[in-house]
Amino acid sequence: MDSSSAQEGLRKRPKSSDSGSQDRLTLDTRVVNKIGERNVRIYNLPQRSIRFVKDLVTTLVEEQWRYVLFVFVASYVGSWVFFAGLWYILSYAHGDLIQDSATGERLGDGVMPCVQGATNFIGFVLFSMETQISTGYGEKVPTEECPESFGLLTIQLIVGLLIDGAILGVVYAKLVRPPQKISEMKFSRRAVICQRDGQLCFVFRICDRKWQHAIETKVTAVLLASRRTAEGEEIEKNESYLKLENDGRLVLLWPVTACHVIDRDSPLYDVSAADLLERKLEIVITITGGTMTTGQINQARTSYVPSEICWGHRFRDIVEYDARKQSYVAVNERMHEIEQVDTPLCSARQLDMLKKRLQRDVKHDRPARQESSIIFRDSANSDSEPKTADSNV
Repeated sequence: MDSSSAQEGLRKRPKSSDSGSQDRLTLDTRVVNKIGERNVRIYNLPQRSIRFVKDLVTTLVEEQWRYVLFVFVASYVGSWVFFAGLWYILSYAHGDLIQDSATGERLGDGVMPCVQGATNFIGFVLFSMETQISTGYGEKVPTEECPESFGLLTIQLIVGLLIDGAILGVVYAKLVRPPQKISEMKFSRRAVICQRDGQLCFVFRICDRKWQHAIETKVTAVLLASRRTAEGEEIEKNESYLKLENDGRLVLLWPVTACHVIDRDSPLYDVSAADLLERKLEIVITITGGTMTTGQINQARTSYVPSEICWGHRFRDIVEYDARKQSYVAVNERMHEIEQVDTPLCSARQLDMLKKRLQRDVKHDRPARQESSIIFRDSANSDSEPKTADSNV
């Protein structure tokens, strides 16, 4: 007995390893991971670096804070040094930097220099910083000696305002931007397939604790699976939308379940419990809505692969009314809890065929029962009529 059981164990081990490798392969080849990030990379794009520079605002919003701060500091320092060089060239052309070596007096043309108090490049850098970030000047002041200085001063002020506005816009966009792991707290870890009102349904749970999708909430579900056309073309990731109840319009007052009825129009109509384990598919869930504080449109996304879909389970009710608090209470820790229920393992098509067959059998049995009841009534009446006749005699 021990040797036979050991042999059976050795025979079963490769199967478990194969199933584990299949689950690992399915999880690695998914298009969207659980936190909503795309597992898609596009190579050999023409002028890829130039595209990032052209869309600089989006690039800065999506980049990490350390790179954004580096770009801001570099833009400020670069503008200060650049305009300091222009002021230096203007003063040098006017002869303000030519001084008497003995007395130290200015030997250039004009009564006053273009920039009073700046005699070297470091002084012009300090003057450029005062021009761009301060409201007034100290010892270093532009004079009316050079008409060109007014144009250069105007250009530097406009550039400084543009840099300040860009920094404020990017920082605000990064602060109000939802966190990257927003999808991890929105959706249940697993989806279920159970019966509702006699029909198989694909169900998942959504929770919006911070009301980041409270305005015009819209939920969509897309099935990604391979499909072969009539011409023999193999489409690797064919998109098929799953119709949700209420057209995906939900009121996220508490954790709610979104339901897709698997009917004859559903792409899951021919999928049974056994087929679900063997098929390579992915269901991408997307929720879109705006926040009540800023009105900004946010989007969260996740996906479910066959290993994350539990057939014959349903979500437990986690919303209850608390009389002491006089409000509804939703236990967030129980958001992912499911329980097993009796569910047919066949596909929705097979289930509908069984229902039609049973209805047909019931219809055939009903006339036979009616005929038998009529015959029984006739026989009962025939037996009772002679008795009444004898009694009258």
